[in-house]
Amino acid sequence: MTKTQPQPEPGRRQLDDAPEIPPGNAEACFLAGERSERSGAFARAQEAYQQALALDPVQPHWHYRLGCVFLKTDAVKQALVSFQNALEHAPRDGMILTNLGVTLDRLGRSQEAVRAYQKAIFNDTATAATFHNLGAIYAEQGRTDDAIRAFVAAIEKEADAEGYHSLGLVYFGRDDFVTAREHFRAAVEHDQSFALGHYYEALCLMKTGRYAAAVTGFNRALVLNPQLVRSHYHLGVCHHKQEHYEDAVRELLRTLDAFPDDARVHYQIALTYDALRMPHDARQHYSQARGANSGGPVFPAGA
Repeated sequence: MTKTQPQPEPGRRQLDDAPEIPPGNAEACFLAGERSERSGAFARAQEAYQQALALDPVQPHWHYRLGCVFLKTDAVKQALVSFQNALEHAPRDGMILTNLGVTLDRLGRSQEAVRAYQKAIFNDTATAATFHNLGAIYAEQGRTDDAIRAFVAAIEKEADAEGYHSLGLVYFGRDDFVTAREHFRAAVEHDQSFALGHYYEALCLMKTGRYAAAVTGFNRALVLNPQLVRSHYHLGVCHHKQEHYEDAVRELLRTLDAFPDDARVHYQIALTYDALRMPHDARQHYSQARGANSGGPVFPAGA
């Protein structure tokens, strides 16, 4: 599940539109930095924010924006310093605490990240991203009840497809496919173009024996995102379950393009060739299944 950052995504880099940085005026320098950041000129934005802070260092929002620029350029340690500086002047600010948590998590300091998120929650300044990122850490740690509570809180703050999807993934990991499907359905109802929501809803349908409905879902996911090659494997399984063996072989062979050395794919193809009474082809793939997974791409288990 994806962790989020509560600042706008960087725009396309447009160096020609980057404004000049006015000397000697702190606020003008900061505003020039904002314009540069919005245009994707992050080096210019960093320079402008630093000039502004040199003239007036007691500005938490300016430190915060400098930290966001550092995050966008993967200068994570510098981002940490900027967010810490921002908190010195605004210790209860939920946006700052949340991005501090993001930064700590990216540095591998997940427990400190949890404390930053919890502080924002305690101060009643938490955002949807605060709860979402906290839930993602809890899910990674296997604390599924805590993860569920955090994702529910994120949705209550601001419902979006990603929040419902993350909640669905927790239930999916518990093998509660009925409840998981409810949340994946909510994700796609919130955003019909959310390909992963269609994919995981189809997985839940498949795992509860609703193969025809699952086929529709996997096909929809592939229309939205052809890179979801895993859908072809599951389409093959669903067609096999419905005894549509030729359709099954077609989809399974497509899967081999991406996962040529995966035993599970070869084994499913072998089963399908057996059902088609093509023993020679079946034996070939049974043999490849036994010798597979020797270093090539491997189909992800459980997905």
